Amino acid sequence: MTSPVPPSASDAAPLQFDQAEFTEAPPVTKCTVCQRVIKSLYYEVNQRLLCPSCREDVLASLEGGSKLKRFMKASVFGFGAALAGALVYYLVSLSGYNIGLIAILVGWMVGTAVFKGSESRGGRFYQLLAVVLTYFAVAASLAPDVYKEVSEQPVAEAGAESPAEDDEPPSQAVKVVLAGVISVAAPVLVGVNSPISGLIYGFALFEAWRRTRRTELNIAGPFKLADASGAPASEDAAPVPEERTVG
Repeated sequence: MTSPVPPSASDAAPLQFDQAEFTEAPPVTKCTVCQRVIKSLYYEVNQRLLCPSCREDVLASLEGGSKLKRFMKASVFGFGAALAGALVYYLVSLSGYNIGLIAILVGWMVGTAVFKGSESRGGRFYQLLAVVLTYFAVAASLAPDVYKEVSEQPVAEAGAESPAEDDEPPSQAVKVVLAGVISVAAPVLVGVNSPISGLIYGFALFEAWRRTRRTELNIAGPFKLADASGAPASEDAAPVPEERTVG
């Protein structure tokens, strides 16, 4: 009986050098704001991982600052968006089509601008500001049609005994003032006569309200990052996590 001959080195499977094999690296935890690698402590802000530095920056952006400056900025931004929206709405109506859905776009524009001007804080006051500006933007887009209707109204026939000078039409200034007053109520009047248009205007106001709701941050932490073995990153005692709501 012969003993088995061990395989020689030449019989062994050849080494593969033409294909590289890589082992998957462990996942790296990064801050979702600055994209830097988190090595130890981190926070969860609205279910997003933030490093301590970015967490402080986020808190600072929602606390402090000048209320008057934010109000002025939000008003200017919102007023500009309202003017632009009213102009777009009116220009589209010149094509012969009254696309009421553009009013929703106006609400989105105004709400976004006011929210940006409030430094992304929002709140009840800014919601009211956005709704008012959106309403007047829609009213302004209807103003040319209202003025046209007022200008084309025939002069009331005077009685047989009325003097001829009493038949003079109202002045241009009176027409402008009258058209302006009616334009303020135009969205409501149009909504009463056309429920679909009224519903669209309501959606526009709701969009402006929704876009400027208060920003709330749910902050949890700090947490200590664990290493591959599941142990804390250092031997120091891990901080006690806290939960905090800002906004």
